Amino acid sequence: MKKEIIKQNVGIDIAKDDFKVCLSVMGSDLRMVVKGSRTFTNNEKGFADFLLWAEQKSKSSLVLHFTMEATGVYYEGLAYYLNEKGHPVHVVLPNQTKKYAQSLGFHTKTDKIDARMLAQFGLERSPAEWKPQSKNFRILRQLTRERCSLIQTRSQAMNHLHAYKHQGRPRQSSIERCSEMIETINCQVAAIETEIKEIVDSDEKLKHRMDYVLSIKGVSLLTAVCILSETNGFAGFHNIKQLTSYAGLDILIKESGKWTGKSKISKKGNKYIRKALYFPAFSKINHDTGTREQYERLKEKKGIAMVAAVAQQRKLLGLIYTLWKKQEMFSPAA
Repeated sequence: MKKEIIKQNVGIDIAKDDFKVCLSVMGSDLRMVVKGSRTFTNNEKGFADFLLWAEQKSKSSLVLHFTMEATGVYYEGLAYYLNEKGHPVHVVLPNQTKKYAQSLGFHTKTDKIDARMLAQFGLERSPAEWKPQSKNFRILRQLTRERCSLIQTRSQAMNHLHAYKHQGRPRQSSIERCSEMIETINCQVAAIETEIKEIVDSDEKLKHRMDYVLSIKGVSLLTAVCILSETNGFAGFHNIKQLTSYAGLDILIKESGKWTGKSKISKKGNKYIRKALYFPAFSKINHDTGTREQYERLKEKKGIAMVAAVAQQRKLLGLIYTLWKKQEMFSPAA
């Protein structure tokens, strides 16, 4: 008896220049079969060629799903293209797919194997559908990332300037160039911050909801904008656990029998969110009595200050998520 196809999905492993794809289907007996695999260039022509190939290989009477990993920014062009063409796109975190691959016993890792694994993952797990960012969040994310990069460059320049000034017989021209670079970066950072504020002020709905997040003591506009733009206003997140994993603040615990290894955060998530939470968490620790007491208790229990600090970062991220979703002001007594 011929088995009917009930689901079809394309797994996509994407890189800077090209992407590997694998089209797999699930039959009514729940068995999965690979229908084809190919490589396409990561540009508009490659997108069009890929979609034509996928539509020819797939069953027209069934919805065709596309599953890919959130790898840097390389996936975004294809994700937007497929979404605009009306196809459901699923973007999953690398730590999710890594655990899934381990459960299947995959020991070899290649782009082709990853595409096949993503195709199977999409068929079995039915991940949440990806939603494109709003225009303002997309612009704000670009600006906050640009600012983050400039601040990192400024820190390096300041370290160089310090070294130049304190070395034996410093060269004045080097000091002047480094000082000019720092001043230029300061101007650029200020311009970006002005642009961010103007965008928020021009969007009444965004500005109104942003007030809920800014009611948390120690959370600045730049912190709130960074977290909200990196998560698209928490669209697609259904609980704090998902958000914590996306930020790379989830805890990895290693245990085997009576042996217990050191627990640590995964860091396999959005680094910009982790950076944005670092100083606000310490600000809350320093200026909020309840937070400081929690921090001190955990630090004493674990013996490591950073473990206690990360716990406060997770808590702060959860608080921002809750206030944004519920549209409530922060209440210290709550």
